[in-house]
Amino acid sequence: MINGHKLWPTNSGGVADLFGVVCTTKAGSTDLDDFAFIFVPAKTRGCTQSGPYQKAGMAADKNGDIWFENVRVPVWYRAHGPGEDFKYFKEMVSWGNMLSVAFCTGAMLNAYELLSDFCTRTSFRGKPLKENDDIAGVLADVARDIEVTRIVGYQAARMLDRPDLYGDSWSDEIVTKCRAYKYFACDKAIEVLENAMNIMGPHGSDRVEDIEKHWRDVKIIQLWLGGKQLGQMEVARWYYDCKTL
Repeated sequence: MINGHKLWPTNSGGVADLFGVVCTTKAGSTDLDDFAFIFVPAKTRGCTQSGPYQKAGMAADKNGDIWFENVRVPVWYRAHGPGEDFKYFKEMVSWGNMLSVAFCTGAMLNAYELLSDFCTRTSFRGKPLKENDDIAGVLADVARDIEVTRIVGYQAARMLDRPDLYGDSWSDEIVTKCRAYKYFACDKAIEVLENAMNIMGPHGSDRVEDIEKHWRDVKIIQLWLGGKQLGQMEVARWYYDCKTL
């Protein structure tokens, strides 16, 4: 039986027909064979969900509470089986982090286009805003951060595409590096969007320009998959062999 309460599950809030539930087959166990990923149809007896939260951004991804009270499903609803469930769950984490970098990069590129247009058509002392030394320096940093983040995203995609060169996508090394790339990209995206909003002033916070929407959406990307702090802990564990984090 599955019992528990899940906060913030992706694509819930009354819109999902099927849940992938992370749980254990033995309470308190640290044996990875007891880690289970089980599919649970939303209408299963004992499975209840709330309506969607009213969150800051990423409105298309609905989130709400789910309660499991003595939920039973057939044994073959388990995704893979002992040991394999944990392995492939880690693989999903690697892919989720890589795709998060892509989300961030897309938001940054759109911010670049909007900012470039604004600084070209907006004048200061008779010259386009982009010709001002201080503004040009910030614009240069925006372009730099976008290019570096794109490189990071390409590297993450290459690692997952070439396990023959980099190792399995569920390995601790690949999971760790994808975690690091994701929170780096989120940090840079938020910084780029904040710079765009500062330069554009009221136009940056106006919903017509989409800058503030990207800013809200990227903040949600930073929070999902366990958030930045979990990513930092996993990076510290692998790179510095931390034992108690």
